Amino acid sequence: MQTFETQVVLPAPIETVFDFIARPENIRKISPPQMGLSFQQAPERISAGVQIAFSLQAFGISRSAVHEIIQFDEPRSFFERQVTGPFGNWEHEHLFESDAQGRVIVTDRIRFEPPGGMLRLVMTPKLILEQLEDGFDHRYGQLERIFGRV
Repeated sequence: MQTFETQVVLPAPIETVFDFIARPENIRKISPPQMGLSFQQAPERISAGVQIAFSLQAFGISRSAVHEIIQFDEPRSFFERQVTGPFGNWEHEHLFESDAQGRVIVTDRIRFEPPGGMLRLVMTPKLILEQLEDGFDHRYGQLERIFGRV
């Protein structure tokens, strides 16, 4: 299984940042526009057991998926897993930690198995990791615009 991990430090209270990220509409707003993220089914705010149905553009192909929130430990973490979708496996840990200066360290850790079949020829692990890096660079830039930069 492949792993991608990245983090950003924001000068804001952990509760504020957690609440912002726990709202699917905010994730849509901070995602790269070319990603075309849209939700077919999503609550206003996530919680344990919730399923989120969405679609996005990846590698020139529109893909749909359903993720379930498996764990929800506010304001420290939540964990989502693909129920249906293009990947062989997709797990995303969202981690939040306060530091001594009252800032929040946001860590995203994604473990995945690329799709099988013909799609694997296009969606290689290397290309997926590059797309994740670009996407989170954009997302974290948007979070720094909203909450400030350290």
